[in-house]
Amino acid sequence: MSLLPTALSVENLSVFVGSRQIVTDLSFEIAAGERVCLLGASGSGKSLTASAILGLLPANGHVEGSIKVQGYEVANVAAALRPKQAQAAMVFQDSHSALNPLVSIGAQLREPLRRRQGLSNEAAERKAVESLDAMGLPDPMNLLKRCPAEISGGQRQRVCIALALACKTSLLVADEPTTALDVITQAQVLRVLKQNTGTKDAPATLFITHDLGAAVQLCDRAIILERGTIIESGPLASILTSPRHPFTRSLIATAQAGVIETVPQTIPYQEAV
Repeated sequence: MSLLPTALSVENLSVFVGSRQIVTDLSFEIAAGERVCLLGASGSGKSLTASAILGLLPANGHVEGSIKVQGYEVANVAAALRPKQAQAAMVFQDSHSALNPLVSIGAQLREPLRRRQGLSNEAAERKAVESLDAMGLPDPMNLLKRCPAEISGGQRQRVCIALALACKTSLLVADEPTTALDVITQAQVLRVLKQNTGTKDAPATLFITHDLGAAVQLCDRAIILERGTIIESGPLASILTSPRHPFTRSLIATAQAGVIETVPQTIPYQEAV
């Protein structure tokens, strides 16, 4: 049991879209600074769980059970209506959609630095340069002047991570942030995430993925979903050496074979992205 404060507590969480129940009785916690992966196939309910935690469910979605961020109960509370202390930052899979294509990267990054951290325009400019440099991005001064369409997908995703960290939240949710990237760029993004999380002063991280290989590079603990329920959880090292569930064993076999593939969908539902 961690002695660090609990950043996220999920208890008996069920998620519904309309009258259909997609996720059933999930319970888990993430301590401050901890990195945990929520691992499952397409349709397992992992992205819908992330949406519930973030307060971004579709209009016909609702939850039963408890979601607490920094001790604040936020189940069925939309993201915009949550208190500042209970808001979470998000890194989406599609960096095209996450960034405004018509606004410079600098303008988008300075906004949370001013609004969330209270920096002046000049201080926000300096911090924006430092943030992009910390992401391993070349020539950050020039990058601030460019629009998202002018840089590569891997660079955009690292800008999205910088934006998420600039929000200074206690919880960061990264939903399949490496799926659309090539192997080399995936490694760059995972390295940046690892370098900027994992300490008590950094946000707790919930990493949503279907890729066990990516999870191993970033996280120490895993929660594995199948058909909307937790089938296995615990330290990743233990799961890798002694998997209990057939689905977990299939994930490990796939990763060991070096084959990146999507496990067949287990329920007829397309996850929210």
